[in-house]
Amino acid sequence: MTDQVIYDRGYRTYDGPRLGPVGARRAVFKDGVRRVLGLGRKAREKIFPWSLISIAVIAAAIFIGIHWAIGNIEESLREGAPTYGGLFDFYSAISLLFIALAGPQLLIPDRTKGVLSVYFSRPLTVDGYLTSKMGAFATVVGAIYIVPQLLLHLGLSLISDDGFLPYLGDNLDVLWKVPVTTMAFIALHGSVIFILSSVIDRTGIAAASFLGILVAGGGVAGRVAEATFPGARYASLLALDQHPRIIRDYLFEDTVSYPAELAGFEVWVSVVVIVVLFGAGAWFIRQRYRKLA
Repeated sequence: MTDQVIYDRGYRTYDGPRLGPVGARRAVFKDGVRRVLGLGRKAREKIFPWSLISIAVIAAAIFIGIHWAIGNIEESLREGAPTYGGLFDFYSAISLLFIALAGPQLLIPDRTKGVLSVYFSRPLTVDGYLTSKMGAFATVVGAIYIVPQLLLHLGLSLISDDGFLPYLGDNLDVLWKVPVTTMAFIALHGSVIFILSSVIDRTGIAAASFLGILVAGGGVAGRVAEATFPGARYASLLALDQHPRIIRDYLFEDTVSYPAELAGFEVWVSVVVIVVLFGAGAWFIRQRYRKLA
């Protein structure tokens, strides 16, 4: 029998500040933002997210230039130059690609690499973990919508014939319409991608499924809604990506008609669809992760 030997590995107890659950949630939130933006990772992982963000900001500058070139904001609007409501179409196309990347990156690696047990061994609950992940998602995706819209708002104020401050005063409603519309997009898109990412273990498959449901699925739902059999119009509600756009059109008084509107559904139905999907998704994901904890 060999003699037992104790080796001194230089272990020292942690004597720093103990931040508790709040600190744990803050750390998960910061890690989520860095992961989505590719910060602290290889250069190739930064290219895609920062390219999309750059395109969104550059587009705002281009749209301001269009209004400036025409010379008068009212005249440019009559000629169909894009403004707040119309820009959401452009930004939502960018955000779809961004979300298809960001959502799976937030949830799937932690689960497939077996680090959830490490997270939950700290003073961090399942609710805290998921809330921090969703907070990171909403912060970055919300910035893609709100920052360019803010730049557009300030740019139009600078070139307005009425002057900077009068234009801001006459368009104060933009300050709540843009955030509300952004919340609608984030709630719906976030619900879909988080549900998929909670049950699919491959980021590429989750991203493809997300785009398929919102893009291809919306087209199929619109076609089915045009059928003549009883209840066909309810299929239009499955065109999920169109519900935030219906809310946007209602707030900004645009005139685009989507299948749900053509089927006779009012804007409050789209609000209900988003709220129900968000609530059901939050419950499903929470139950899923409670089993994994």
